[in-house]
Amino acid sequence: MKTEEILDEITPTDEEHTQEMKLVERVFRILEDYEVEPILVGSLAKDTDLSGNKDIDIFIQFRKDVKRDVLEREGLRIGKEVFAKLGVGYEIDYAEHPYVKGFFEGNEIEIVPCYKGRDIMSAVDRTPLHTRYVKDRLAKKPLKGDIRLLKQFMRGAGVYGAEAKVEGFSGYLVEILVLHYGSFVKVLEAAREWSVPEILDPEGLWDDPEGLGRFFTDACLIVVDPVDRSRNVAAAVSPESLSRFIVRANDYVMKPGREFFFPPEKPMREVEELRDSMLGRGSRFAGLVFRHGLLNVNTLYAQLRKTTRHIVKEFEHAEFKVFRSSFWTNERDTSVIMMEFAVWELPELVHHLGPPIDLDAVHQERFTEKYKDESPYVRDGRWVVDTRRKHRFVGELLDEVISERRGFGKNFREMGEPEVLFDESLLELDCEGWLKELNGYLG
Repeated sequence: MKTEEILDEITPTDEEHTQEMKLVERVFRILEDYEVEPILVGSLAKDTDLSGNKDIDIFIQFRKDVKRDVLEREGLRIGKEVFAKLGVGYEIDYAEHPYVKGFFEGNEIEIVPCYKGRDIMSAVDRTPLHTRYVKDRLAKKPLKGDIRLLKQFMRGAGVYGAEAKVEGFSGYLVEILVLHYGSFVKVLEAAREWSVPEILDPEGLWDDPEGLGRFFTDACLIVVDPVDRSRNVAAAVSPESLSRFIVRANDYVMKPGREFFFPPEKPMREVEELRDSMLGRGSRFAGLVFRHGLLNVNTLYAQLRKTTRHIVKEFEHAEFKVFRSSFWTNERDTSVIMMEFAVWELPELVHHLGPPIDLDAVHQERFTEKYKDESPYVRDGRWVVDTRRKHRFVGELLDEVISERRGFGKNFREMGEPEVLFDESLLELDCEGWLKELNGYLG
């Protein structure tokens, strides 16, 4: 396999770039009527975009003396008027503050307000600095092709994108990695040796790189932002995405192949085959189907992930063994949380641990008095009582979890009651894309 052939496929044609830049110029002309300075940012501005990528990011820069609430209000007004003049609809999305995005001629255009200059007054102010930094570095090192290869490689691995849906590597992070290590292949070779957390400070902004682990806590990958030493560019990368990338990097270095960039789609099986696969696992399934209105995609995935984790924690705490869990959404009106159980039914009795026998007597007496009817006894140096379990079956606890909704994402707490499906009934859910998701889950 030759990477040159891959690069030919993923590099935008001159015609693609010409069409996109004509659209940028059109938006810039509209913005001439406003007291802002527009700037093109992102991969299109840096010429590191992939063919077919139709994202156009335009930041509208305000003077430093403009108050924050005015920037937000005017930024939204200007963005809305731009799309009105283009004759298309728009929606409001959120970064540190709200911005406007819409679709025009197949392109997703974002109009984002920010402050002008090198002083970072809000999180989005870094983006123009990121664009300038990468362009300056690329002027010295011709690595645009390597950056595109790594982006496509990560897309093939399912880890490209810092949004809540993916929790992976942003385009800017990919660019930094290639600039730091020197090529696409060198990034993969280095990743094979990464530890957790891996710490990179490309511009040497910290005197004590090892201390970064204490500053950027709970991060599996730390990459210091070259334009802001207090920011971890890789903060969005989840342990799962990092692990997947490291494994794929190792596999590619051992045996390169086209499939790493363009993985073949898994063949879709018939419903009966899926049923046989599900029953053959010897486990039990439970799914919660939420019907809802249109939500911001980042909000939706973040809340789905939070809600799933909480539900799994509830079952694990009650000693129901969750073999595996997943969530899925069509991003419009339906979301599903699914759990596969290794333990579905529990005994009537459960050990309830009390205080150690060397603890203050008052605590021991309080425990033995509370459970005197269950005949407390001592085992392994502490009081124990065999008491009746609150929930013996998954369905019983599931009813309580749905009723109370503790730990659910805000929107999922407020939705109507979800439909509960068990085992084979999950195959009957009529929602485009669901069976494909199930097909992938069942292997």
